[in-house]
Amino acid sequence: MHYRVANITDLENLAKLHAESWRESYRGIFSDNFLDKDVLEDRRNYWINRLSSPKKNQFVMIAVDNNGIAGFICAFGNESPTWGTFIENLHVSKSAQGRGIGKQLMYSAAKWADEIFDHKGVYLEVLEGNLNARNFYHCIGAKHQETNLWLPPGSNDKVNDLLYVWESNFPLLQINN
Repeated sequence: MHYRVANITDLENLAKLHAESWRESYRGIFSDNFLDKDVLEDRRNYWINRLSSPKKNQFVMIAVDNNGIAGFICAFGNESPTWGTFIENLHVSKSAQGRGIGKQLMYSAAKWADEIFDHKGVYLEVLEGNLNARNFYHCIGAKHQETNLWLPPGSNDKVNDLLYVWESNFPLLQINN
């Protein structure tokens, strides 16, 4: 596995992996119509914005194997004065899960933020129905801080969006030890 910072040439492969991950993880949470018809274009537009006009505090790293992009993380350093660095997205292809890719990507983002920003906290949001992701975050030290309502794309029903935090990035920096 090779890890590198993403660039604009990764746009289509990132969008495809992101869309496929949403289809697998959010079926029954997002509308079937959105997942079956609109999610790829939605994720393509998302990545066009992220890769062509990145914020100064943005970090996007991908994991690449012989089959292409196996996973990615998108983080924004020091995004919150309360919680620190925001992990906006972490996705690993279903075929690559269980190989430590998610841990390595979390470590990479935490290390990047640790070297650049003063606030050492890390946080993310995860949908209540995404049990695999919630279990993964608990295993690497996240604590559930609060629950908010969020309206998924293509839906009329709000769902529980859980805020998970690491008050210090120390547990994430220990993943590789």
